[in-house]
Amino acid sequence: MKYRDPLRQILSRTRRHWDNDATSIAVRQAFGKALQCRTAELGAEIYASENRHLTVYHTCKSRPCSSCGYRSTMQWQRERWAALPNGPYKDITFTMPDVLWPIFHDNPHLTAALPALAATTIESEMAARYGLRVGVVAVLHTFNGKLEYNSHVHTMVTGGGLRPSSSTWVPRAYYKRDQLTKVWRKAVIALLRAALRAGQLHANMTTPEMKAL
Repeated sequence: MKYRDPLRQILSRTRRHWDNDATSIAVRQAFGKALQCRTAELGAEIYASENRHLTVYHTCKSRPCSSCGYRSTMQWQRERWAALPNGPYKDITFTMPDVLWPIFHDNPHLTAALPALAATTIESEMAARYGLRVGVVAVLHTFNGKLEYNSHVHTMVTGGGLRPSSSTWVPRAYYKRDQLTKVWRKAVIALLRAALRAGQLHANMTTPEMKAL
């Protein structure tokens, strides 16, 4: 049997044991917030239309609370740490000119393809240049610090790579920025041209204007 909000039930039934002067104030405050998690006591956001509405209660953000997502976040981080090989990593960010931001904003199916495009850019370049197979984690970002739509990809890549020909690990690999930029630029343009030819590119400009851009 799956209990609903088990932590809240436990804290509620055992309140006389922890809600007293023998328990530190920090613990009592944390447990008190957990009792209020996802209830009207912390407020809510209401989303409504003509025929339905949805009430989303605020979470408590308390560290011991298992309902507000903190525990799930920590568990996710532990799983990622366990899955990633030990060793150095590098951060490579793939950006594009601001004239392309509106195009990707209006074509979310193309925006969704950017992480795989960035990963392929790194993998193909390192394989062609050094014969190495590298590890890549690519994460899409669609807004910048000014809350402007700015489609770009953050990648975390291994500092070294596997040489398949000899099944050995090369501890260091050099990523050439200019070459990666060149390959990335060609890949993004090829993606847009393919969508344009297939009639799958929506933009507030004519086809000749799009080609000129």
